[in-house]
Amino acid sequence: MARHALLRSALVGAALSAVLVATPFTAAAAANAAPDRPAAADLTTSYQPCVSGDERPHLNRAPALRSVLHDPDGDAVAAQYELSWEDASGEPQKRELTTGSRPSGSGFSWHLEDDIPEDTTLQWRVRATDRTGWGPWSSDGGVGHCEFVYDPTEPAPPVITSPDYPEDPEGWTDGVGVPGRFTFDAPTEEAVKYRWSVYGSPTYLVDAPAPGEPVTVTWTPERSGVYVVEAQSVSRAGSTSDYARYTIRVSSGRTPVASWALGDAAGASEAAPGAGSAPATAGTGVTFGAAGPEGTAYGTAAALDGTPGAYLSPQTTIADTSASFAVAAWARPSTGAEGDMTVVSQDGGAIPASFALGVDDGRWSLAVADGPADPVRATGGTAAIGKWAHLTAVYDAPARTARLYVDGRLAATAEGATAAPAAGDLQLGRIRTAAGHAGNWHGGLADVRVWDRVVVADEAATLATRKAQRTGYWQLNEASGATSPEYTGGQPLTLSGGAAVTETDPIAGTGHLELTGSGGYAATATPPVDTRAGYTLGVHVRFGDDLPTRDMTLLSLPGDHTNAVEVRYEADTGMWQLVVADADTPTATHTITETYANPWGQHIAVVHDDPADRIRLYTDADLAAELPLPDSATWPATTGLQLGRGRTATGWTDPMTATVDDLRTYTGVLSASDLTFISLPWEHPDI
Repeated sequence: MARHALLRSALVGAALSAVLVATPFTAAAAANAAPDRPAAADLTTSYQPCVSGDERPHLNRAPALRSVLHDPDGDAVAAQYELSWEDASGEPQKRELTTGSRPSGSGFSWHLEDDIPEDTTLQWRVRATDRTGWGPWSSDGGVGHCEFVYDPTEPAPPVITSPDYPEDPEGWTDGVGVPGRFTFDAPTEEAVKYRWSVYGSPTYLVDAPAPGEPVTVTWTPERSGVYVVEAQSVSRAGSTSDYARYTIRVSSGRTPVASWALGDAAGASEAAPGAGSAPATAGTGVTFGAAGPEGTAYGTAAALDGTPGAYLSPQTTIADTSASFAVAAWARPSTGAEGDMTVVSQDGGAIPASFALGVDDGRWSLAVADGPADPVRATGGTAAIGKWAHLTAVYDAPARTARLYVDGRLAATAEGATAAPAAGDLQLGRIRTAAGHAGNWHGGLADVRVWDRVVVADEAATLATRKAQRTGYWQLNEASGATSPEYTGGQPLTLSGGAAVTETDPIAGTGHLELTGSGGYAATATPPVDTRAGYTLGVHVRFGDDLPTRDMTLLSLPGDHTNAVEVRYEADTGMWQLVVADADTPTATHTITETYANPWGQHIAVVHDDPADRIRLYTDADLAAELPLPDSATWPATTGLQLGRGRTATGWTDPMTATVDDLRTYTGVLSASDLTFISLPWEHPDI
């Protein structure tokens, strides 16, 4: 009986086995493909690519080993990671991790603990399984392992030294514009980079030539004061040390090594030095006593006529062109000046000139040369005929950079500049060429200075400062007949019919000008400012309870056909409009910007910032609108300042109806604080 039962069991088992062999499931299992070999592009060590050898990453934290795994059948897969290394005795070590299953194409990771060995090359690889078979390792096929080094050690701080700025707790060192060398030296070999900064500066990162070797950087102070240089060592793993700090005390910049104001008396044969000991001998084409730049301390200047005798020279070397230097001057090209001209240069030795500051193809230019090849040139800003400009040329030897400032603003920078050492004479108004001296200046020169250091941006801006000069102040408190006097006795305002000074409800002082709209306006006989250069206009205006319902002009500086500048009221929008014309022609193009009007009273100011080539509209000392105003768009007004009307191609605009008070005009740009003062509703005779 038992024997028959065993026989039946064997037969049933054989039959079941035959059935299983024939099922689709078993057929699919027999056809199963192994998972793909993980691609190197899908492997990262803490998000860094899978690499080996010298490119292996150094990490200051135990990494996560990440992979993306695929199965050609679309089966779910699991990851098997293997981490290996050799211990100190050379014995191989290994750790493994197998993850749970996830869909094909999923990401997997193994977050290592910080007990892995330090400063050791660790290798890892990964493969996938679909629970039926194993795919190849990521290292198979000659691809190799992914490698990394775990290096959590924090490097030691560097030691900071400087031969130029010693760390003296009491002493002050030159100074602004003088480059200083600072050396960072790590005491151990962990440091491969240094992170450094100076108070108020960005943070820089510089590579060490080799692990643990020192690095020297250059920093130029731009202001006097106490500074702290900070530096950190950075390991290959990215760990940073504590800060090393180095305190220095920077004095003001050294004064010029030479200067000539060029304000000598008419008939003089040389320019007296303001700094240094060498007077500048004048050539036959130089005349002293010409008008200097307005708004500066240089009321007179030297005029050079562009002939071969148009030059001055101290007949000695001034600029040490083997190191950093700077030169500055006020310069005014004259009408009729043509071609390239030179403001300042220095004769070279093996080459004609080591540097030249002047005009190149109609633009201001600084050229620096160290050989017969074309010089490195920083060019920027139009050299406008008949207009004074302040030029500052800077050669930064450590940075090999040439910078040109025009009217206090950086106009151009040229990298890779090298000035050849030059033992020749400094030249004012000409340059030495292979054929002899040439490029003689035609125009005015004033205040030429030479430094044996870099001149920084703030200094360049200060050198170019022009103080605004008041050219007219009409308080409008009184009138005699048809005129209202100017405060200092200058040209009065002439009042037309419909314009009268009254003491009723003035805006400032004891009276104001009332424009009734019935043909009334007020005007000066001639323009109180030159519209080709910088100027400021300011006036109080009040409409009443409501804004007007017709267009009107508040003020204008007209030519023969239109206005160089006009401020008008636009009734449709209730806006003040600042309008400038590109030419004094009936078909001139007008450019407009605008801001909201206030019927109860506003102070309106127009500021032509000539160095910035901008014209701005201020309301109550707040900047309300502005327009670009390049030199090509400026032309001289030929008619006096108009209050209450403006010129059009067919005549004058409709007269204005408003209360106007406290009119002021200036050459130059008023400061923000001065604009605030004159916008207040009381008189300020001293501004």
